[in-house]
Amino acid sequence: MTKILTPNPLTRLLLPLGVGALVYLSVLLAFDTVGTALQDFFTQELIFCIVCSYLVLEGNRFLIHQLESKLSIALEFKKQVIRLLILTVVGSIVLTSGMLIAYFSWFENMNDPTVYSTELKIFNGLFIFVSLMYQGHFAGFYYIHNKFQKELESEKREKELLEKNIDLFHYMLNPEFLLVGLESIVIRIKEKDLFMADEGVLLLADIYRHSLKDQEELVPLSQELQAMQCTQTFFRQFVSKNIILSHFPDPAGLLIVPRTLTKVLEAIAYSQLSSESMPLSLSMELSENCLILKFESNFSLTKSHILEETLKVIKSQYGWLNNRLHWQDLSLFSIYIPLEKPFNAQSEVQIS
Repeated sequence: MTKILTPNPLTRLLLPLGVGALVYLSVLLAFDTVGTALQDFFTQELIFCIVCSYLVLEGNRFLIHQLESKLSIALEFKKQVIRLLILTVVGSIVLTSGMLIAYFSWFENMNDPTVYSTELKIFNGLFIFVSLMYQGHFAGFYYIHNKFQKELESEKREKELLEKNIDLFHYMLNPEFLLVGLESIVIRIKEKDLFMADEGVLLLADIYRHSLKDQEELVPLSQELQAMQCTQTFFRQFVSKNIILSHFPDPAGLLIVPRTLTKVLEAIAYSQLSSESMPLSLSMELSENCLILKFESNFSLTKSHILEETLKVIKSQYGWLNNRLHWQDLSLFSIYIPLEKPFNAQSEVQIS
C-alpha cells in the first residue's frame, strides 16, 4: 500500500500557526473587533486559537492515520469517507467545545455555557470547516490514488491478456493439417517412396520450426513468405490441395505479425476447392504498406466457414497494432494484410 500521509514535522509545526491566526481573525470579523484587536495582536485569544488548531489538526491526522489502510481500498473508499467525515465533525465539535468551555471557565470565570453560546457556535463552525478542508485534501489524494491504481491494474490485465493472445496465436497449431501431413508421410513410407517421405518430413520441420520458435511481435515479411512457400509445397505434394502462388513481392524490409500468411494459406486451402487439374491461383501484391492476397473464390460446401473464422482470429491479433486488416468477397476474394516498417525506416520517412 502506498502511504500518502507521511510525517512532516515542519508542516505539523507551522500549519496550526497559520490556521489559528486565520480562525482568530475570522472570530474578530464575526464580532467586528478587528481594529481594536490588531493594536494588541498577540493576545491569549490568539494563543487559544493556535492551541485549538493544533489539537483539531492533530486529531484529524490521527483519524486519517487510523483509516488509511481502508481508504486505499477502492471498494471501501466511499463507505470509509462517509465514516471519516462523521468522525471528523463529531471530533471537531468535542475538541473545540471542550477547549472553549475550559478557556471560559479557567480564564474568564464563566461556568455557564449559555452565556457564550454564540462563541461556541462560531468556533465550532470555523473548526468544522477547517477539519473538512483538511480531510477533503487527503481524501482527494486517496481518491486519485485509488483511481490511478485501478487504471494501472486494468492496463496490467490488458497487457497480460494481449501477451497471452499473442503467444496463443504464435503457437496455435492446426491439428488437422498436422495429422493429414503425418498420414501422407506414413503412406509414402509404406509405398517405399522414401525420397518423398524425407521431403515431407523436411517441409513439416520447416513449417513448424517457423511456428514454434521464439517469436517477436513482428517479423520480416521475407520469413513469412518463405514459410508460406513451404506450406504451399506441402499442401500440393501431400494434402492434395493445389495452390499456385504468383510471384512473391519484394519485401523491402517490411514487417508482419508472425504466422499470419501461413494461417491464411491453411484457411484458403481448406475452404476452397482445388485439385491438380484445377489449381487455385493466389496472387500477391504490395500497395501502400499492405499485402493484398487475391483469388477466385470456389468455396467448399462443408468448410467454407474456415476462412472467415481464421481471418477474424488474425484481425484480433492486429487490434493492438491497427485495424486495417480487412477482406472483400467480390468477383475476387481479396484480403488486405497491413505491414509495418522498421523504426529506422519510419523515422527516415518522417524526416524526409
